[in-house]
Amino acid sequence: MEVPTSAPPLPEIERDAPLAPLTTIRVGGTADWLCRARSSREVVAALGWARARELPVAVVGRGSNLLVDDAGFRGLALRLVGGLAAISVRSDGMWCGGGASLPRAVQRAARHGMTGLEWGASIPGTAGGAVAMNAGAHAGELAQVLRWAVICSPDGRRRVLPDDLRLAYRSSAVRPGEVVTAVGFALRAGDPGSIAARLAEFRGHRRATQPQGVRTFGSVFTNPPGDSAGRLLEAAGCKGLAVGGARFSPVHANFIEAAAGSRAADVLALMAEGRRRVLAAGGPRLEPEVRYLDPERGVVRAPVAG
Repeated sequence: MEVPTSAPPLPEIERDAPLAPLTTIRVGGTADWLCRARSSREVVAALGWARARELPVAVVGRGSNLLVDDAGFRGLALRLVGGLAAISVRSDGMWCGGGASLPRAVQRAARHGMTGLEWGASIPGTAGGAVAMNAGAHAGELAQVLRWAVICSPDGRRRVLPDDLRLAYRSSAVRPGEVVTAVGFALRAGDPGSIAARLAEFRGHRRATQPQGVRTFGSVFTNPPGDSAGRLLEAAGCKGLAVGGARFSPVHANFIEAAAGSRAADVLALMAEGRRRVLAAGGPRLEPEVRYLDPERGVVRAPVAG
């Protein structure tokens, strides 16, 4: 472990850290630096250290919607741990660290008879990532239950309200280089039996319609208005289509599965071919939902040709 000089000192700084094991699809190279931060103060310090060295920063949560380039990342990868991954249920809602597991927060809310967050049971991401992307599923989304969020930058931290974030379909006003370190959810009391039934329904739907037990990430493309990316890809003949070690899932065409030894280049090429086929079939130009960790720029939308 090598710790660069900084004030305050940065915790758990690791050099040349493999990033593939930190993602659910398990592809990609190494980061020059990896920092595990336990408080907003440590996040601000880490961001300041990176800015002073003109290094890009990438937040790596549960890695469920992230594709790391084969060349890795020439900057600072940041993970939120300890108190920044904690979950606390309150009388009028829930507080979560930005690194808290969203499905785990759903489970905790359900155990306390709190409703409003059930849609998150099938999203294997973090609370902070859910804010940054305005995550959603099953006709629910983050914007419906967000009360406040704490956002850190190299200049400090600030508490923001939903209107400040300009939440839209799978997007927000969280800027590159900013980190969501805490989230407040506005939940309400509900019937425990009804909550449990909804969660069972959502989990059953996920098991029946999404690939299980394979290396994959979340939805590859966003749904165009009034349609489904999965339906468009399937109609264009993409189910089971493979490039190298990556293939569109035979279960759901808007998921990509990666075999052992797959490369990020395989995934990107497959995405490009899926987009090309949908366009050739008269469909819209699909836009990536998956985020891509560029070696020099940090997290951006996946660079898909076509």
